[in-house]
Amino acid sequence: MSAKPLIEKASWTLVDQGVVSFGNFLLNLLLARTLSEEDYGEFALFLGAIFILRNIDYSLISYPLSLRLCIASDEERAGLLGNTVLLAATLALVLVVVMALGTTLLEFDNIVLPACLCYLCWQAQETSRRCLLADFLYRAAVAGDGIAFVGQALLVGLLAWLDAITLPAALYVMSVTFGIGAIVHASKLRYAWPDFADARLLAREYLSIGKWSLINYQLVLTRFQLLPWVLAAFAGTAATASLQAGLNIANMMNPIIMGMGNAIPQLAAHAYRAGDTIGAARAVYGYVLFGLGPILLIAVVAVLMPELLLRLAYGPSSPYLTLATGLQLLAAACVLEYIAEMINKTLLGVQAGSLASLVNVLALGAAVVLAFALIGQLGAFGACVALLLANLVRATGAVIAIAWLIANERSRAPVRSAAAVSPVPIDKTHAAPTER
Repeated sequence: MSAKPLIEKASWTLVDQGVVSFGNFLLNLLLARTLSEEDYGEFALFLGAIFILRNIDYSLISYPLSLRLCIASDEERAGLLGNTVLLAATLALVLVVVMALGTTLLEFDNIVLPACLCYLCWQAQETSRRCLLADFLYRAAVAGDGIAFVGQALLVGLLAWLDAITLPAALYVMSVTFGIGAIVHASKLRYAWPDFADARLLAREYLSIGKWSLINYQLVLTRFQLLPWVLAAFAGTAATASLQAGLNIANMMNPIIMGMGNAIPQLAAHAYRAGDTIGAARAVYGYVLFGLGPILLIAVVAVLMPELLLRLAYGPSSPYLTLATGLQLLAAACVLEYIAEMINKTLLGVQAGSLASLVNVLALGAAVVLAFALIGQLGAFGACVALLLANLVRATGAVIAIAWLIANERSRAPVRSAAAVSPVPIDKTHAAPTER
């Protein structure tokens, strides 16, 4: 891909994800400032549950759609989107029951209804958004994402200004903006009425495509969510809130990690179909480098000025200012996460999901050992150390995995080439006599 199209596509990818992440960052900032530590810790756990459930939808619906839609003809697209929406709605109804049961079991009774409503509206917004992104329509997704994510932060800010902010109220506000964002996204797409027979066949296809993505990202999310849950168990939700406060700033890299990650699987898959793993790696190389520069810039600022960033974000008297060293560790962890995630997305695109899963199993195992070894003694700081080391294991494993895959492919290439050009052997007993 030449430089101009690459920069244009990658830029709109980052703009759209930047809007999403900016809204999330602003929302978390407002809630961290206005809610009690216990309530904000509860919200952090709610977000963790949301991401785990949404990963199921992403892997079984959105990711297969991203590979399927870009090769569909114009006549097929409307039917494909209609059937996909039917599958997504069915899955959402199943998962919202899980959300209700989990919230009840954790005795968060005051947020059962708003949490379930927020999940359904968020899922509608995310499904329609992914339909746009699957066709590389990042620019078209910006308006709906701005309403959904920046809009919710502005409304929560208004509630805080009116001194009417509570956790249930924040979830209801999020539900409203997600619902409006879903409508805006859907208005830019053309759907056909779903065909139930075709939808059943599509469900089987999506399951076949998405199973490795589901395994991989449940491993990734389990690794991430293990730390706040173990922290809550050992030190309470206030300690979880402290970790989340540090992550809010480190997650300024998320627009780049997630934005580039939205494009990598499709790019790798297309290049792999046309060639091989080496071609797929070359296809995504420019995108990865495009995002690496700002990732390193943000990390350097966080490492050099952690106290200033925490003070600016939470105020001079915030209890979260004690996490300055932890923030430095989290920034380094996010750089490693970017490297590992880009390789992981490439592995999924070249149909090496089992290899990606192996890397993530190793990283999860490291996180489990480190979480129980460090969090009990060091609290939130121990969680930061555990995340950094677990991400180091994942990044190292990912580099080894892609290098092995490429080396293995190169070693087979001469054999394939020799087989392709070798002459047909001649049976000398029947060969024509040569002239003397």
